[in-house]
Formats: sequence, structure tokens, C-alpha cells
Amino acid sequence: NEANGNDNTDGEEHNLSWNCGEEGVPASVAVERLRQRQIRNFILALFVSQGVPMVHMGDEYAHTKDGNNNTYCHDSQMNYFNWDRAAEDSSGVLRFFRAVAALRKEFKCFRLDDFPTAHHLQWHGLTPANPDWSDTSRFIAFTIHDDEGTELYVAFNTSHLPSVATLPDRYARTWQLLVDTSKPPPYDVLSPDLPAHDRAIAVAQSAPLLAAGFYPLLGYSAVVLQSVADD
Repeated sequence: NEANGNDNTDGEEHNLSWNCGEEGVPASVAVERLRQRQIRNFILALFVSQGVPMVHMGDEYAHTKDGNNNTYCHDSQMNYFNWDRAAEDSSGVLRFFRAVAALRKEFKCFRLDDFPTAHHLQWHGLTPANPDWSDTSRFIAFTIHDDEGTELYVAFNTSHLPSVATLPDRYARTWQLLVDTSKPPPYDVLSPDLPAHDRAIAVAQSAPLLAAGFYPLLGYSAVVLQSVADD
């Protein structure tokens, strides 16, 4: 908050945030890549949650305000909506945001009318139906389905280490990749705007692992899978 002119003493001090290892911009390629992944992780977490998504203006294109949490005093680009940056979408965040919002609209299980119970929701850890709720756990997953037969698997790996998740077994069905925040754009979300040939290659790449009932998650990544009938 140095730009506020109060010797960085204003604003809320209890910030549950992380600079990914380097302060400010520009940052190294590795740190910038991790920041982009974390942005996608939080966008995904918002849109797969029940209830009304609360979005701040500019979130859709990663308008971070340079980390300033008390910008009321600025009549500047710090608070303006940057239409040019949004339109450029050089990082692919806006595309990801739109695609995940579309997934929420497409799948009713993310918009249940009532509080989700065991009828619709099942929690998992690295193995099915075995969630680890301990303080040291860095992995959580769930399956959720609607009354029309659609079922999705969502997992978050918040560790810096990769993990391999064993997927719930479904008779005569297999899991198909929809979102993987560790993938570079545009393969982070396999939305309809992706050319059919490219999408088919991305699906085929993950198919052998999914058919075997496993999916690897890189550190600081999240995935969404859909249960589909076997061919």
C-alpha cells in the first residue's frame, strides 16, 4: 500500500495472501506462471461452489491492483476497469473465467436448490470416499451429481508437491477431463471455443490415465472431470 502515502500502514493487515515467492512485478517466469495458476484455482473454486458467486470488478481479467487493499483514495488505473487489457486477454484469464462460468451454467449440480447432502455430494481424498480433514492435508476432492444423472469430480491439490488421485469407480462409465489449471492456455479448460482437433488431442492425452482410474495433479492445481458413458 505504499502508493497510498501512509508509509504502508493503512489497510487491513490480516491478509491471507501469498506473493508466490517474489514481491511485485515484474517477476520471474516461474513465479508468474504460478501466479497465473493460482488465479485460475481461485476462479474455479468460486464457480464450483454452491450459492451466488461474488465477483469484484476486474477479477475476470486478473486486475490485482498491485496488491493494494485500500485503494479508495486513487482516481487512477489502480481502480479503473482496463477495457484494453480485458480485450487483449494475453494471459488467457478472461477466457478461462468465461469458460468456467459457462460450465457452472451448464451443470445444474453446481447450482443446487438446497444445501448439498450425501444424496448429491461425496467427499474424497487421494483415494475415493477417504477425505483427509487434518490440518496437514493439502488435497481435497468431491463428486457431485444432479437428479438428471450428471456427475462431476472436482479436486484441489494445494501442496507444492504433485499428487496422484485414485478416482471413484463408476460402472460402464469413465471420467473425461474438462479443466486442469496446471495446463497452459488454452488447454487449461477444454471449452467449445477450442478447435475440435486440438480438443480431441487433449482429451486423448489424458484418456489412458483416466481409463485406469487415476489422474495426476501438479502442485497448486485443480481439475474438473465429467463422468461419461463408455463407448
